[in-house]
Amino acid sequence: MTSEPIKIESVAPVRVDLAGGTVDIWPLYLLLPEPRTINFGINLFAKTTLEARPSSAPKVTLSSLDQGKSQTLSWAEFLDHPTNGASKNIPELDLLARLVRYFAKLHPHPHSLDFKLTTEAKSPAGAGLGGSSALSISIIGALWKWINPREPLDLDTDGEYLISLTRDVESQVLYGPAGLQDYYGAAFGGLQALYWKIAKNERNSLPAATLKELEARTLLFYSGKSRNSGINNWQLFKGLIDRDASVEQKFKAICSATEQVETALLKQDFQAAVKAVQDEWNVRKTLASQISTPEMDQACDRAAHITEIAFKVCGAGGGGCFFILLPEKNLSLKEKVAHAVLQDSSIKQLPFETVPHGLTVQLKME
Repeated sequence: MTSEPIKIESVAPVRVDLAGGTVDIWPLYLLLPEPRTINFGINLFAKTTLEARPSSAPKVTLSSLDQGKSQTLSWAEFLDHPTNGASKNIPELDLLARLVRYFAKLHPHPHSLDFKLTTEAKSPAGAGLGGSSALSISIIGALWKWINPREPLDLDTDGEYLISLTRDVESQVLYGPAGLQDYYGAAFGGLQALYWKIAKNERNSLPAATLKELEARTLLFYSGKSRNSGINNWQLFKGLIDRDASVEQKFKAICSATEQVETALLKQDFQAAVKAVQDEWNVRKTLASQISTPEMDQACDRAAHITEIAFKVCGAGGGGCFFILLPEKNLSLKEKVAHAVLQDSSIKQLPFETVPHGLTVQLKME
């Protein structure tokens, strides 16, 4: 631990979920056969900047640049009233406040510091790209380094702890269960298959060459409408827990299609990958109403008239982003598909690059 002025920058990618979303919520994956999720990281980063220096007038300042929200409190106000503090009047800062409080209790002398935590998210709010979870991972990365400035962050060793902590705090904010895949996407990046198991989950990173081939065939769009992931996820969660036979059968079909996506990607068989992703979506869109919007469905139809595609709404649906996956690497074809989708002026294309790594944290002594 150090009392010298420090500045920490922590950056985490968001993810595009190819297949197997929702089954990453505990305890749903315990009730399904061979559940897995496949996603890949992209460069719409979530960034956290932490600055701390000794001060004769110590205080806590929390700021969200993309939300345009900021609040400054004394340490006494911030720590002594955990149910009020920064989250009382500014709900957008609730997650930041809870995470800072957790780590401040591990610091020997936070009351002596002028402490500033600033966040910035590049993905649109409610995009379905796991932006809030990526932001949480970037915040926790910065806070972990604040407490452990002399230790290197080893994600292979510390990643599961950071993910578990983020999940639990986000569940408090959501007031409900939080899925796991977003945290893994932010922490590790790359193209990964995540296997949900009893007691310990497993992760398999697919080759970087496959990730680049996937990037060359994928278009990402924002519908112009944000979505609330909790609404659709809760409907699906409740249906399975209530042992609705129809919901259970559909979840099993999603698990099967996701396995087929992984098999196709391991072979770099993108024709099969397109079919499997589309199979997963064809089942998923029947699980709850309003997973897609009419504008999204119309965009899908326009693209499908040009060539074979896989279409899928990101995250829990109901708005946000969607992607289109093509079986072949063809720039001219991608441009034609994008032009067809963008005939709806409310839809925006999101240029992106895939990211082969996850959370990065840098500390600077000032």
